[in-house]
Amino acid sequence: MIASGARDRFTTLMGAGDIAGARGVFTLSATLGAGLPTLLMIVILLFPDPICRLLGATGGAAGLLSQTRGYLIGVAIGLPAMNLSRTLSVYMAIDNDRLLPVISSLVLTVVDIALDVIIAASGGGTFGMGLATSVSHYAALAVLLVHFRREERLLRFTPSAVRWKEARVMLVRGLPVGIGRASNTLRTIVLNQSLAWFAVAGCIAAYGVQRQADSLLNPFIFGISDAMSTLTGILSGEENRHMLKWLTKDCLLLVCTFILALSALFWFLSPLFGALFFDDAPEALELAVRAARCYAVGFPLCVLCHAYEGYLEGRGETRRNMILTFLSEGGFIVLAAFALQPFMGVEAVWYAFHVSQVLQLLTIAVIILIRNRREKTRPKDFWEWFMGLPEDFDVPECDRIDRTITGKDEVISLSRDAWDFCEKHGCDPRRKYYISLAVEELATNTVTYGFRPGRHNCIDMRILKKKDEYILRIRDNCEIFDPVKQLQLYDASSPVHHIGLKLALCSAREAQYTTVLKLNNLVIRI
Repeated sequence: MIASGARDRFTTLMGAGDIAGARGVFTLSATLGAGLPTLLMIVILLFPDPICRLLGATGGAAGLLSQTRGYLIGVAIGLPAMNLSRTLSVYMAIDNDRLLPVISSLVLTVVDIALDVIIAASGGGTFGMGLATSVSHYAALAVLLVHFRREERLLRFTPSAVRWKEARVMLVRGLPVGIGRASNTLRTIVLNQSLAWFAVAGCIAAYGVQRQADSLLNPFIFGISDAMSTLTGILSGEENRHMLKWLTKDCLLLVCTFILALSALFWFLSPLFGALFFDDAPEALELAVRAARCYAVGFPLCVLCHAYEGYLEGRGETRRNMILTFLSEGGFIVLAAFALQPFMGVEAVWYAFHVSQVLQLLTIAVIILIRNRREKTRPKDFWEWFMGLPEDFDVPECDRIDRTITGKDEVISLSRDAWDFCEKHGCDPRRKYYISLAVEELATNTVTYGFRPGRHNCIDMRILKKKDEYILRIRDNCEIFDPVKQLQLYDASSPVHHIGLKLALCSAREAQYTTVLKLNNLVIRI
């Protein structure tokens, strides 16, 4: 909850240009991410026996008390590292370090397995096994901390920037994750009990295979959902209607191509997947294949539903997201399973996955209709209807220019359009000249020195008129380059050295550069 809520708040503040506030959120989330589990660790170390009895080491299982205590104490020692690692991991991609969490996960796995083997061979007992888990998490955390040795980093531990009221905001925005976990647990308990009551062991095992299919493909679901949440948060902070529309279109295109292909591939490979679990039980294998194929058919709809949840998360629409998450993670599947059982028997549990996705899409449509009616929006097309943004979100179309540049020939055209845009809004000659110059100079420099052969480089240029201020937002996917810092490194005594860049930036009231998700972002206010 802390990690998810903090990430959404962090990206929103970054999009709004509040870097200090974003760093305060990061500092607060890291503090809570380590501090709260430290308190829990202390409680466990002080009262291990009552907690073990609460967890079930009592009555007929009282003989397991000492083993449970040993494992619990061993694991508790690693709680601060476990939670802090999860908290830090969500920021790494935002701060242009996508590889480090992967390395951290590999280190965690290798160290944990190696220590488990050593402890099992030496008779270290349950305490040793729990301690091995803790040590592996501290090793994984050490890998993540390497990120902070980088000189150019956005994430900085800044206690002076902490706003304690943000703690409530983070927890509220992360609440849907907690609701989803609880709903998923409830779904597992109810369906397992249902299968145990009505079905034979082969059906229970086949359902387990479907859950393993879910575990295998889940990274794609949550990867798209997390990306949707992160980018939506940034673009919502910017109030960028144009790019939000592009994001929703791109997500649907991704589902219609890559995800559909992946789903079809898994459908064809389901016999091989089922054979991993049942190599000498033909009846169980047949059930497992049908269960896995049921999951494959519903997988694209599942991705779409979770992508919309990510959109709601990035927009900060916590209440709607909580309802949708609860229903998608468990509520609809349980209801569908019980409704289908009289007609389909035990296989209702598998086909409930399809029905739940359809029900969720209908719920999403209802949520969008209610939201649009409440916001009194007048959508021009499907994408406007889907986003359901308030009318005052972003400036009117007449007060902005949104353009994507892929070559030098487009730069001159945009520079002229910027000049005409300023004339249309009655801009004074001095600012009109500097705005046109900034567009031409910065875009030309990026195309000339940033674009690389064989790569799909582009520049997203945005020109806004807000009250009496003109704002230029320039984003590109070239190599990391900070023009504001570079200007400070130039020889101030040389008046002609990079004069175009100097005029473009020094004429601004404010020039702010950040790099997020390996994208250069420059905001100039003139």
